[in-house]
Amino acid sequence: MIVKIAAIAIVGAITSVILRSIKPEFCIGIAIACSVLIILTIKDDIAAVIDVMMQYANDTGIQTTYIIMLIKIIGIAYLTQFAASICEDAGEKTIAMKVEFAGKVAIMIMSAPLMFTIINLITGILP
Repeated sequence: MIVKIAAIAIVGAITSVILRSIKPEFCIGIAIACSVLIILTIKDDIAAVIDVMMQYANDTGIQTTYIIMLIKIIGIAYLTQFAASICEDAGEKTIAMKVEFAGKVAIMIMSAPLMFTIINLITGILP
């Protein structure tokens, strides 16, 4: 798998370097295409990890809603970083910063129920 990812990245980088002098506007498209190909390459591995996490939650009695919430939060973080990196590659650092900020807000909103559960658990332990 990593060999395939490295090959995609190397071909994309070389193509981007070659096209940068001829048609620089194509470079961002190459970056997006390579990123999508890499994500498609690892999607089955991601699904396997999620299946293992869900199985572990079922085996230990942890509510799957917490695992699903955690997976969504991780997904938001990765998607935010992906979008911000594409914006930075396109020379739009200001937009990238706004995407990162929006991702942090989304994570905070998504994690609020989990934080409240932890706070309730701690206050229930205290005398």
